Amino acid sequence: MFDTKWIKYIGGAIGGVVAGFAIMFGGSQIVYPAISQLVGLSVASSATAWNNVADGARGDALSSGILAESPYLWNGVTFDRVRGDTTNGMDVDVTRMSGSITPADAYANPTTANQQWSLNGVFNGTTWDRQDSVSNTNNIATTTQGVIYNTPLSTWSITNTASAGTPTVSKASGGGTVRHVATSITVCVGAAGTAQPVVQVNLRDGGTGAGTIIRAWQLAAPVNTSVCSDLSGLNMTGSAATAMTIEFGAATAAATQASVTLTGYSTP
Repeated sequence: MFDTKWIKYIGGAIGGVVAGFAIMFGGSQIVYPAISQLVGLSVASSATAWNNVADGARGDALSSGILAESPYLWNGVTFDRVRGDTTNGMDVDVTRMSGSITPADAYANPTTANQQWSLNGVFNGTTWDRQDSVSNTNNIATTTQGVIYNTPLSTWSITNTASAGTPTVSKASGGGTVRHVATSITVCVGAAGTAQPVVQVNLRDGGTGAGTIIRAWQLAAPVNTSVCSDLSGLNMTGSAATAMTIEFGAATAAATQASVTLTGYSTP
């Protein structure tokens, strides 16, 4: 017969093993649900909604699931795929970029620097104007606008010489809106046996002895001497349809030689 104490010992050992398995498996069952419950509580309490990543098959107007690497752009409400083609690559919207414009006067400074003024223009202090040639209008304006002045070449020259007289010469009226512009003047007086007292020489906007005097000189010469006044680089403008004259205002002394020369151009 078996000793009952061995049966008790074996039973106790088996019970201990069973109890150990029970504790082990029971602990797993206790720990695992506890961890799951904690993770679940964490997700449930978060305001972040996790979404699956979307690919291009989802199309436009996406509001979620977009990776930073994706070629999408935000339109202010949703994301849209970036457009492009194999020839030019990415399409760029240029509808907000100003292009060429039709030149006109009083053109304000552009707010977009890429606008093109394809003709010559000059700034008048406020706006841009097309560059103009020297004309009747800007030749008499108190402030020039739309034109760059250069000293023009003379297109005509008139001269007269008189001995003991009153030398005078006129550029006849061009009619219509034509204006004469004096660019250079030469006046000379030479005294022989008699001194030449002071005598005035006039540039007139009009014919001989008539019209407004627009410039004047005084000349005098001792016996057997000559005196000249030679001025260039002028731009003295006369009236429309009016002659321009250079003349001595009085007769010279006996045996005195005097001359006047006027050069200039005319504007239409």
